[in-house]
Amino acid sequence: MTPTAMNQGVVVRNEGGRISVACESISMPELFDDSLIVEPAYIGICGSDLDQVFAKTDPSFQVEYPHTLGHEWSGTVKQIGKKVTTFKVGDEIIGHGHLGGQRWFGVSTDGAMANHFSVPANMCFTIPKDVTLKQAALIEPLACALQGLRKAGGVDPGHNVTVIGCGAIGLSMITLVKELGATVIAIDRSELRLQLAKKLGADEVIVHNAREETIASLNSFTGGHGSDFIVEASGNANGQSLTFDLSANNARILFMGITHNLAQEVSLFQIQNKNLTVLSSVGAPAEIWEPALKVVSRTKMDLTPIVSDIFSFVECNQGLLAAKDSANHAKVLLSPSGK
Repeated sequence: MTPTAMNQGVVVRNEGGRISVACESISMPELFDDSLIVEPAYIGICGSDLDQVFAKTDPSFQVEYPHTLGHEWSGTVKQIGKKVTTFKVGDEIIGHGHLGGQRWFGVSTDGAMANHFSVPANMCFTIPKDVTLKQAALIEPLACALQGLRKAGGVDPGHNVTVIGCGAIGLSMITLVKELGATVIAIDRSELRLQLAKKLGADEVIVHNAREETIASLNSFTGGHGSDFIVEASGNANGQSLTFDLSANNARILFMGITHNLAQEVSLFQIQNKNLTVLSSVGAPAEIWEPALKVVSRTKMDLTPIVSDIFSFVECNQGLLAAKDSANHAKVLLSPSGK
């Protein structure tokens, strides 16, 4: 395998402000002393991938065009650098995406959407034998949920938990807090995603159409108590402001979804009046990935029902449009073959 041989990858380009994505022939990745060459099994399409493609990337991120997309992945080691001692050819692995500062794998450098890609070995983790490659490709949203839950102090069977936004992180949070015995309420606009929330253990689902209706539905389910722990995972400004109206006294609110838009007016007096604790959690630091793998392995947690579509690299633009269509699709994966 030499850098001059040919490879196939999903490449994003920015030519004078016009962003395009296509499956192209690219060079084989270079094997460095401290890196791995990986053949991917599955790569998730993340909100940050959509931001790159539809020109909404956080300006603090260092985006370098052109590059191959993909930072949520699972795959098999095909080659190891001569200084690598922690992996061997044939190992099934995943990897986090943080390269340091505001540089990210699949954003600032080439990512995992290629038949073969290079990744630093110190960013990777071995997949337990009882975890499938498809399950492992969903570890990042679970790791984000686990990080946020730990930061917020956890939950137990005495808590009712409301999750606003049933994307990959929201659905992962639902599965995680249900595993811990909490009563779970899911809120979303998408009937499809609420069906998935129910399948993953949500005790109540609320279709969000109008603010007052959502508040009334939650209060009806909780007997007027409100929610003890609210996770805002939609990244919608109005969803963020809604959390204060849904909260019980002494509740915790965790902001996970990211928005740059202004929310409608909300009375921040509720923070003091209800004695609320408001926190935020963004992303999954490297140290949370192995615990997330252990959660899946030891609890037999299966998040694969959240996968609504698998597209091939050649079908990458169909996959991106499906991922953008949150009403009719859930988690979208790519694989080299689409299987």
